[in-house]
Amino acid sequence: MGLGAALLISYLARTFVLTLLLWIMVKLQKLDYVILGLLGSAALASGLDMIPYCGHYLAVPVLYLCIWKVTRASLMPDAAFTVAVAYALMFGLRVFLLTALLPPIHPLPPEENPFAPQPARLAEMPEVVTAPSTNKTPAVEIRKSADDWLKEVVFKGATSDGDKSMLLLYANTNLYQLEMNKLTDVQTKGGTCQMRLVNVSESWGTIEVNGETAYLRLR
Repeated sequence: MGLGAALLISYLARTFVLTLLLWIMVKLQKLDYVILGLLGSAALASGLDMIPYCGHYLAVPVLYLCIWKVTRASLMPDAAFTVAVAYALMFGLRVFLLTALLPPIHPLPPEENPFAPQPARLAEMPEVVTAPSTNKTPAVEIRKSADDWLKEVVFKGATSDGDKSMLLLYANTNLYQLEMNKLTDVQTKGGTCQMRLVNVSESWGTIEVNGETAYLRLR
């Protein structure tokens, strides 16, 4: 399937779902409407929403005005409430589909990850025997690496949408949503760490765990 066909299917699906949600909200509020007006409003907003970076910020106010004109209701709160709830339901549906349909994604072992830094080879040194020290020193805390933290979570899906990209994961029976460049506290069975989504591509995802970068194979 080509890129153009995929974009067309995505556009038609968004238009259909948004039209259905707007129709349900208008019926629940008993507002006047014209079905072609709702369809045209959803088609225009869905098209604007697919524009990278600024599309969503254009689609929301345009949809406010369209619903206001179609229903002839007050802009606040009727039209604003209808649009806000419809977009919230669309976002919830997208998260549900990602969680239910995408297979689990597991971190690669360091030896199979082409992006993981390779350990430096140390020159062989002769063994040096030293006398045991009588001074007791405090134990040194060993920090977990990013790969060790990722072994305690199960990844459920990812979506690549510019600054709105996100990645879903399970940790200690909880569902977490990592967003681009936003720190998220993740509670695992071994403790709590901070994760941040750095980048998502078609095949790889980049995550920063406590300031250390790790890579995931998405497909």
